[in-house]
Amino acid sequence: MRKFTMFAAAAAASLISTMGMAADSNEQTFTRDGRTYVYTTTTRADGRTVIQGREIGSAQRFRLLVKNGRVTGQANGFPVSFRANDSAVAVASAN
Repeated sequence: MRKFTMFAAAAAASLISTMGMAADSNEQTFTRDGRTYVYTTTTRADGRTVIQGREIGSAQRFRLLVKNGRVTGQANGFPVSFRANDSAVAVASAN
């Protein structure tokens, strides 16, 4: 469980420094520990930002909801919940 929480935290935090474009113009990528992830962000009417994606080359998926400095969701089928640092929240909310 801790491994997946750390993965999700890394996913949210990595949005800051490693954004790039993937094959789909709406998708972005980041690389962490030699693994590449592709994701999309969507802002919902209730103000939450949804970060949804997968690891390239595996079946690992994640879906995170960001609101008010808090991240909740699932990473590879496991529930995650943690505080996001302000810059990660700002980047995720801006996309």
